[in-house]
Amino acid sequence: MSTPTLMAEPRSVVGKKVKRLRAEGKVPAVVYGPAVEETVQVTVAEKEFTRFYHQHGHATLFDLESDGQKYQVFIRDVQVAPVRRNPIHVDFFAPNLRKAINASVPLALQDAPDGPGLFSQLLSEVVVHGLPRAIPHRFVVDCSVLKEIGDVVRVSDLEAVEGIEIVTNADEIIAMLAAPVLEAEPVDEGAEAGEAAGEPAGESGDSSEE
Repeated sequence: MSTPTLMAEPRSVVGKKVKRLRAEGKVPAVVYGPAVEETVQVTVAEKEFTRFYHQHGHATLFDLESDGQKYQVFIRDVQVAPVRRNPIHVDFFAPNLRKAINASVPLALQDAPDGPGLFSQLLSEVVVHGLPRAIPHRFVVDCSVLKEIGDVVRVSDLEAVEGIEIVTNADEIIAMLAAPVLEAEPVDEGAEAGEAAGEPAGESGDSSEE
């Protein structure tokens, strides 16, 4: 499988002036990590980056190309605007490819059952340990094995990946079929108060007359 590639451009604008870059449809970003001598300032096109991130996520090692330089990186952090939710800053992490690291890998649940009971997802990702090139893009979780209430899929059920150790506890539940929660019938508090006082609900209990 070919290595994904994302194009970037060198950046000299820093600080508050980056607002101008965002207005031009560019997202300020940095490249840092053991594989670079010092932090590299770059920009990526917002639309292209958004499409790339949705496709590959944060657990994919890929090539970031800028001004003739190529960096093998992960997407480590994406800051988004509070309202529009568009990316406003990105951290690219360039690891030492010969040294094992910890990384969070997303879980993709498939064939979730409609019942019986309530289908519930408890984990969205797991932590793994291994060389950067061996880290999987995602783990596919087969939920079709959930047949009866109480059935669970655990981390231990994930398919093994050569060279990768799953750090997350093997007994952690990824998904399950739970019993439906029955809602209690609403209680008429006024009726309860009246019964406690030995009077019909809705009567004041004050028998005095002027």
